[in-house]
Amino acid sequence: MNSSYWILITHIFSLFPIGVFFWSWKIRKDIHSIFMILNFIFCVLFSMFYHNHDIDGIPYNNSDYDIWILLDSQKSTSLILTTGLYISRIRDPYFYNFAYIANVITLILSLFKLPNFTTYYLILHLFINIIIKWRTIYRYLIKFKIISFLTITSGIIATICYYTANKYNFKQYIFYHSLWHLFIFFTAGFGSILRYKLDQELYPILSQRDTLDSI
Repeated sequence: MNSSYWILITHIFSLFPIGVFFWSWKIRKDIHSIFMILNFIFCVLFSMFYHNHDIDGIPYNNSDYDIWILLDSQKSTSLILTTGLYISRIRDPYFYNFAYIANVITLILSLFKLPNFTTYYLILHLFINIIIKWRTIYRYLIKFKIISFLTITSGIIATICYYTANKYNFKQYIFYHSLWHLFIFFTAGFGSILRYKLDQELYPILSQRDTLDSI
């Protein structure tokens, strides 16, 4: 099999965070989780259409390449920020307001092709998020040390892989960008588990079926 297919195959690891979101919705009826599932589905879809262009043998239209670059880069950045809001347990209505603002700002930066400003905005947004929700982050680190370690480690490795991928030739780009997919999905998955476990501890909801009186 052509090794470049791995850049598509690694999208399957998105099922990890999507599965956590679904479980959170199933147990806690957390509507934020449904919002995240939809965002992940569209992001993965855009990313796969974009990366089709990296694989020989898959027919595609070169005229739409710039469109998929825009959709992939904008949605990926927006989703990182939205996932950060989700993991840090931003409450309604601020969660949706901040997610919308992040989506619009990343769209504007992508349209004007300002990748450096996008990086600065990403860092600033996540930094402010951490400062505002430092108590939640502190609880994660104290109560769930192993999962917190896995979340942070995955995030660091994902960042290294992303920037490393853009420094080498095509073959190495495929390798490191595939690892980026793997570890960024791990980061989202482990981080979402942190949210679920803390919510269950602070506001426990037990999974149980209603008793049916009819035959």
